[in-house]
Amino acid sequence: MNAHPVIKLLVLSAGALLVLAAATDAVSTLVTTQRRSSRLWPTYVFYRRTWRLWRALGRRITSERGRERLLAVYGPLSLLGLLVVWVMLLLAGWGLVWWVLRGELSGVGGYLDAVYFAGVGFFTVGFGDVVPVGGLARLLALAQAFMGLVTIALVIGYLPTLFGAYSRREAKLLTLDDLSEERTTSTGLVESWHADGGLGGLAAAFADWERWCAEVFDSHTAYPMLAFFRSRQPGQHWLTALGVVTDVAAVSLAAIDGAPAGSALRLYRRATGLLRTMRMLPAVARSAADAGGGQLGDEAAFQAVYRHLAGHGVPLRPYDRAWADLQRLRADYLPSLRATTTLLLVPPEFRNHAAPLPLGERQRAR
Repeated sequence: MNAHPVIKLLVLSAGALLVLAAATDAVSTLVTTQRRSSRLWPTYVFYRRTWRLWRALGRRITSERGRERLLAVYGPLSLLGLLVVWVMLLLAGWGLVWWVLRGELSGVGGYLDAVYFAGVGFFTVGFGDVVPVGGLARLLALAQAFMGLVTIALVIGYLPTLFGAYSRREAKLLTLDDLSEERTTSTGLVESWHADGGLGGLAAAFADWERWCAEVFDSHTAYPMLAFFRSRQPGQHWLTALGVVTDVAAVSLAAIDGAPAGSALRLYRRATGLLRTMRMLPAVARSAADAGGGQLGDEAAFQAVYRHLAGHGVPLRPYDRAWADLQRLRADYLPSLRATTTLLLVPPEFRNHAAPLPLGERQRAR
């Protein structure tokens, strides 16, 4: 039974639109690496919906180790899921096209037959039970086969780049150590980096972590799914590390008068810029407003680092002014940080797993 020409035109248009949307989304994700502003693009919808489900499952697990194991699976598995989504959309779209053009195919009676032929051509299987007999159908079959090869090749070629960026991000986290046997804190890092080389040591550390922030910014804006990849090491997460080094820069800008201001400001700008890009993740922008009313840090910890720096002759601003400035600096990035860590179920602290030296307290302090 032949369909009305208007219906055929509508079906053909819908099929072409599905194919175009899926192909455009794949190319923009894997090649041009530019985020789409619309929330209706397949990649955005896929990560928004699937992460909500995965996060809900993770929140039911009370053990941190068990929860991290579950969440660590999501990042790599999502790549396979995204490929499946693209392939399904392409097959559905091509199936509509072949259903309209079924007169130029042998062996296609209904939509399922058309989807079957689309799959055979997309994966270049070539069983030969369905054959294009018209000139237009043959050209489109070649175009579909080419699209299938390109899509699979793009995903395979994309993996080394993605995991290379992930490895560089994670390797740097292993060096975030304030030489304590407890959790790594911003105040502990200020004391440790200052002890290594005074203000010059602080400036060198700031420059080192500024480069890390710039590299993570570049890779995570190009490949947003990297934000969902968990650290290999328990108790460590790149967002927690980012929060710690951002706070180190904020403490230095607020308290220290002079020397490392330039390097501290550059680190602060790179880090806060990176945090703001995380608002583009699903639900972060909405959650940021709710996260703005929390406490802006522990004043006792700031007093301790302030006394440490003063005891080593570091030029400092008056305490009251320094604490007020630190509060303002933290208010600029803590809402985004808290919203993102809440969304991604990030552990609240950063832990270093280096074995303690078998030395006395006196020797260790040196």
